Amino acid sequence: MVTRIPAAVARKEMATVLKRAARGERIKITKHDKTVAVIIPKGDLRSLEDCQDRERGVLERSSGSR
Repeated sequence: MVTRIPAAVARKEMATVLKRAARGERIKITKHDKTVAVIIPKGDLRSLEDCQDRERGVLERSSGSR
């Protein structure tokens, strides 16, 4: 589940926002009802980085075989 929090609220309650993310919650920071940033748990970031590394490896292998 993703929670939307206005930037002004996130700024005032940053410690709470970070604790929630650390517990596994994904949080969208919004400004004028548009998402401007996302705070995700560290494990999610690790997964994203792993995906990027795998994708980069596939791209490097495919471009190297030409």
